[in-house]
Amino acid sequence: MGKRLFTTRSVAIVGCLVLVTLVVILGVWLTLGLGPRGPRLAINGGGTCSVGETAVEYVFSGDKIALAIWCAGIHGPSGSSSESGLFSSTSRGFFSSADGKRIKWAWQDPREKGGDFEIDGTRYDLADGGLFLLSTKDGQVRVTQLDVDLSQVQANTQGFEALAKKEPRIAKFIAEASGQK
Repeated sequence: MGKRLFTTRSVAIVGCLVLVTLVVILGVWLTLGLGPRGPRLAINGGGTCSVGETAVEYVFSGDKIALAIWCAGIHGPSGSSSESGLFSSTSRGFFSSADGKRIKWAWQDPREKGGDFEIDGTRYDLADGGLFLLSTKDGQVRVTQLDVDLSQVQANTQGFEALAKKEPRIAKFIAEASGQK
């Protein structure tokens, strides 16, 4: 009979090497934020500006606006914050309606066209757009999601006014917030 080509010991060693290799690959995959939803976005702040009787809260990824929430009927305090870590990122904020209700929003694990996004307890798919028009008219929170290119918008009043001039749904939203029909 011939000599055994594989011993139990050699099979165990090869099995362990394959397992360690898979763990390393998975670790690198998760660290880089890769996966079926695409690479993770690095969130690096944002800001707020006013356009007429409305306010826009926006979130940056790099030097481009990745998400914007355009609000009407908001009174009182508002705020936002962002955190980025090795394995996750979060951006969150809130607005206050005229009746004092706090309307919260949060973007967990941001992706270019995804991540877990929620306004006032309702989830939205960012593949359908990263601009949200939020109104609190008559005490009800109404949200309209728009798919517009935010990457070229300047993060100031003039930049958002220019976007409103190009997008009729935003212009109408601003006019309605000002009491015009």
